[in-house]
Amino acid sequence: MKAPLPDGRVDDDTAAYILESRKHFEDLRQVSAQLAGLLVLAAAGSKSAGPHHPMLDAAEQLYLEAVDAIQYARVTARAERHHRCLLLAAAALRSALSAACTGLEVDPVLIPLRVAYGHLQRASNELPGFEMVAFDQACCGKRS
Repeated sequence: MKAPLPDGRVDDDTAAYILESRKHFEDLRQVSAQLAGLLVLAAAGSKSAGPHHPMLDAAEQLYLEAVDAIQYARVTARAERHHRCLLLAAAALRSALSAACTGLEVDPVLIPLRVAYGHLQRASNELPGFEMVAFDQACCGKRS
């Protein structure tokens, strides 16, 4: 296993992983945001919020593309924890998407969505270049 370079820099192979994985990390974040948006619509009583909403189809397609790329990423020893977080986030998002496809009841979607967000947050702390937007005030943020 290569040791981290001085001053928190990363080796060339890990830098390549970061560049390759950043888009897929963003895609998983986008899927999370789309699911949260659908939950907001459902909570507001929107008649269009349901398992056949076009945003859900878009989220599903983006999810499938991201997961496929994440599974085949060239993972370095330094990036292993980050990659594991992405895989765990993807698994939780799969649960949230499946629940949303059967109906937009809040808890069956929100619980795995929060889990996914937590894994994405941990991934963002593992390597540079993976920034998160604060959801503290959003539906999937933790309540005090």
